[in-house]
Amino acid sequence: MAASKKKRTGARAAVVVVLCLVLVCVVAAAVALGLVSRRVKRFAGGASFSLDYQITSTAAEEPALYKVLAQFGGTSGRVNGQYTPEALQLELYPQASGSSQPLTRLYISKDETLYDAGQLYRTLRSSITDNYPLAGVLIPEWNMGSYISQTQLASLGVDDTATSLQSMNDFQLDLKKIKKVQPENAKAGYLYFRLETDDTAADAPVLTLGVEKSGLLRAASPAVHILLDIPAHGIHTELTGTVTPAAPTLTAPTSRMQDSDIASLVQLRQTVESVVQFVQGAASGTQSAS
Repeated sequence: MAASKKKRTGARAAVVVVLCLVLVCVVAAAVALGLVSRRVKRFAGGASFSLDYQITSTAAEEPALYKVLAQFGGTSGRVNGQYTPEALQLELYPQASGSSQPLTRLYISKDETLYDAGQLYRTLRSSITDNYPLAGVLIPEWNMGSYISQTQLASLGVDDTATSLQSMNDFQLDLKKIKKVQPENAKAGYLYFRLETDDTAADAPVLTLGVEKSGLLRAASPAVHILLDIPAHGIHTELTGTVTPAAPTLTAPTSRMQDSDIASLVQLRQTVESVVQFVQGAASGTQSAS
């Protein structure tokens, strides 16, 4: 009887211990989920970032955006920027240039994509005059509004679908819309999540966010590994760096090209092409004479 009673008491004690352990685990999981939820909400509200990037073409024919970047050595480098739920602002620094000035800037909202054509032109002009100083006399300075929209680019014969990046704003950091995944090129010690959108098209962009486990809850600026595929543009981008939660105020650029400037832009492009051909021919003739 006594032995049986001890067994029942021991069994109840074991059950109590197990229940306590389960309760502790449940509470710990709830606390962890709450911390993660709060972290996600902080990042969802906005952030700043500095990331190394590498862009590769996945199309049989290199797409328009990729060709422009390749021309300036901008398919790899660093991207600095900020985002809010409404807009995204980027600055591209090509690795090849080593310049402290960005190659160009982008502003992406749900309504339009804007490119800093003025900064891109100044970068091009500097690269030409550095190699051919006399070209500086022949190539004019930029004297129009800086930013050009994808609609204005379309009037120059560039396909609107090849320059519109508004779909990047469809991604939202929502715990209900992220799915844990394991990409082929995953980094050790990282957790990866696929961010889902309402876009079900076959060529919809796919964003996979990897976060270093050790910094997920503790680090103010956790290390990230981001994989972005844009099938409609034939582009795959890989980014690594850090992201810091912030509350930036992003406003659309006010320095914008007018529709009446498009003809001037076409003339400017033709002038640059003619000057480059001229100075290259003159330089080649000088070398031959020598």
